[in-house]
Amino acid sequence: MADEWDRQLAVLRESLVVLPQLLKGVPPERLRRAPAPGEWSAHVVVCHLVLNEINTTMSLRLILTQDRPSLSEIEDDRCAERFAPLYPDTETALGVWRTLREDNLRLCISVSPDDRDRIGRVPWNEKGVSFQGYVASRGRHDLNHI
Repeated sequence: MADEWDRQLAVLRESLVVLPQLLKGVPPERLRRAPAPGEWSAHVVVCHLVLNEINTTMSLRLILTQDRPSLSEIEDDRCAERFAPLYPDTETALGVWRTLREDNLRLCISVSPDDRDRIGRVPWNEKGVSFQGYVASRGRHDLNHI
């Protein structure tokens, strides 16, 4: 079980390296250009990851501090585009994401095996989601976008 947890944390750490590498050297105008109508630009994807990491920050802390808390998240699909213009450039958004991710990793490293089993209630699963399950889903989410 500890090996699985270590692998899940490694995925989150790897994103901290891979995402900046993918964006390095790409001209700002290209980062803001959508590849096709209805698709997100790289800038909007990074802003989506910021919003997702904000959700993660709150959800993980609720799971650790409350008994079976009800987790609700900011809707990503519309909000990513709504909030993307708030960041003057993709590097700024990436910096916010990086800071939040590093903080969430510190939190994850600090939890006990019992903490990993704590449950949060979510609308998409009547059984809820464990702290560890939530963390694993964030790694899968990263890989989808990277």
